Amino acid sequence: MAKVVVIGAGIAGLVASIELLNKNHEVTLIEKNNMVGGLCSGYFLNNTYVDCCLHWLMGTKEGNSINDIWKETGALGEDIKIISLPTLGSYEYQGATITFYRDLDKAEEEWKKISPIDEKAIHKFFNAVRHVGSLMDLVLSKKIKGNIKAIDLIKSLPDSKHIIKSMKQSREEYSKNFISPAIQFAIKNCQTGYNNMFFFFDLYGIFSKGNADIPEGGAFYMTQRMQEKFISLGGKLLLSETVKEILIKDKLAYAVKTENKTFDCDYVISTVDPYYTLNELLKKNYKIKLFNKLKDNIESNPVSSCFNVFLSINEDLSDIEAPTGLNITPIRVGKLKTDFMIVRPYYYDQNHFIINGKTVVSLFVDQNQDDYEYFNSLSKDEYKEETSRIINDMINALISRYPKLKGKIEYLMSIDPIKIGNYTNTSYGSFQSFSFTNKSSFYSYNGKIKDLPNVFLAGQWCRSIGGTPTALLSACSVIKNIK
Repeated sequence: MAKVVVIGAGIAGLVASIELLNKNHEVTLIEKNNMVGGLCSGYFLNNTYVDCCLHWLMGTKEGNSINDIWKETGALGEDIKIISLPTLGSYEYQGATITFYRDLDKAEEEWKKISPIDEKAIHKFFNAVRHVGSLMDLVLSKKIKGNIKAIDLIKSLPDSKHIIKSMKQSREEYSKNFISPAIQFAIKNCQTGYNNMFFFFDLYGIFSKGNADIPEGGAFYMTQRMQEKFISLGGKLLLSETVKEILIKDKLAYAVKTENKTFDCDYVISTVDPYYTLNELLKKNYKIKLFNKLKDNIESNPVSSCFNVFLSINEDLSDIEAPTGLNITPIRVGKLKTDFMIVRPYYYDQNHFIINGKTVVSLFVDQNQDDYEYFNSLSKDEYKEETSRIINDMINALISRYPKLKGKIEYLMSIDPIKIGNYTNTSYGSFQSFSFTNKSSFYSYNGKIKDLPNVFLAGQWCRSIGGTPTALLSACSVIKNIK
């Protein structure tokens, strides 16, 4: 039995810790904040619950490998209701609405009615979604055996050239396959962040197969269940405890030092941002070439952050698709000037997001490393003034589209790159790792540090795209090194 210290109680930290306990190791899990979850968190404001993460969760379908792990760790279970939304979103542009229905045949038929001239391109798009979705369904259901490279699986698909080409196309580039301005707008904005078109084929395909849904209650309740599982297995959890250093002697970590205590260990797994681990916790004594390369080429591998405003609205919003992408009068958010904003009303989870007839609503605009640097350059007063302006501009954009909401809106909170960075120590205030763009290649990191054999990194930064699935998979991969 090994003594393991896990740093960071986000998804990767919780999964690694629980799985290690299941293997009879001794685990101490240390988290700097007063609750578990990390980026996968939710908060209560004036008795109103706000979910800052889960708009869909990969692995909600029974009988696949990720679902099995969610159940093992307590995130999902037989008594947890899974909410299946009918669409991945609707996008409005110049009077037309383009909807990504879960039912792909319905979506394809509707798109063709909106733009008959795009019939061939529409059919090609939906076939790519079908093929990638079916492939992912087979992979996750463990029906594909052996060590087969992902690219070889993709090459086996019908129209594989079209799908492989999408790996080197941004969504904006791919949208030019269509004549319809509304379809172009929808494809360009169909997913948050900066990943390439293939990533959307992957996401939409998984969604269409029923494997990207929402556990009732979202992020807070899911991570609380995982915390309960961890404690029930005998794990030691320390909240509001900041790790200051991983102590090294004779090329091995022997302890983890916090502000108040020192914890002896045989192994360390750090699930926080790799740059924070390398620069702060390991005092710049170790380097990982991959992360140096990614950071040096960040313009080709942008990180994803957001400016996210949460509201409580005294109105029935069930006529607004969750989410809806709006074409708005351009506003400046951070360094970015944008004509697009996502509106997400949470009416679909009435037990948690509707209180006294008021519905929680999220307004979302993408941000990246440049926006973080912009906000970071402001003084405290400038930052306060600028974020207030942005919040007002986003609320006014909402009212401009839905005038009935005027006078019925209560502001709850906002999230921006600076707040995300302060809460999680993540580089550039990002909520997702380096993107897999048209200008970059897919990357994967095994979590090992050269010349430091008992310290490992895990989390969404270990692979392109990131998110909860990557955090889970990297944690499961790294714990195989613990003997």
